[in-house]
Amino acid sequence: MKNFLLIHGSWHGAWCWHKIFPRLEAEGHNVIVPDLPGRGRAPAKTYAVSLDRMVRAVEAALPKAGKTTIVVHSRYGIVASMLAERVPEKIEQTIYLASFMLPSGKRVLDYMPDRGSKLIGHVEINKLALWDLLHPRIYREALYADCSEEDVAMARLLLGREPARPALTRLKLTDDNFGRVPRAYIRLTEDYAVSLNLQDQLLNLTSVDRIESIKSSHSAYFSKPDELTRTILKLAGD
Repeated sequence: MKNFLLIHGSWHGAWCWHKIFPRLEAEGHNVIVPDLPGRGRAPAKTYAVSLDRMVRAVEAALPKAGKTTIVVHSRYGIVASMLAERVPEKIEQTIYLASFMLPSGKRVLDYMPDRGSKLIGHVEINKLALWDLLHPRIYREALYADCSEEDVAMARLLLGREPARPALTRLKLTDDNFGRVPRAYIRLTEDYAVSLNLQDQLLNLTSVDRIESIKSSHSAYFSKPDELTRTILKLAGD
């Protein structure tokens, strides 16, 4: 049995893993799926949510015994990276899923706009309350191109505002901590939120031990749950 902790991306919550969670559990694994602060069961004022607060929330969700494999989607690769820097002894491996795997000293904003992304021009930003929000008109095209109508309908009901401060924060990573946690990356080749070009750019900046690819939109956990689960287990050595 392995421990897995699944970290959602921007605008989403723990709910987006609802197909992957039971599949990993069915294989006999312990699976933790937290809401990041400001979402779902972890309500918070957006202006009060920092990257450090997110990292501490995920750290608190880690099992007490054994190491944990982190699977992280999209923007919050930055949370997984800072978690590895903070508690490397607790992390078995980090698996980045079309995710912002940034070098030390960089921030999400440094890679915006992503010229291959269809999010451009469709994100509302509130600089006073420090949040951003994706307009529903672009949900399917950018996030859910190959997903069912039911999945898109659920997302329309649940997507919310995203705390902006974490994306403005520069990472501080060291070889002694972050550098000793094994890393893998899953490329999503039909992704129009975090474009394949950006995914490959990030892979050129930070080394990983293994790379896999899935022909999927940004939301493989909806459209390709069986293939994504198999790929996660393969990378985790199960």
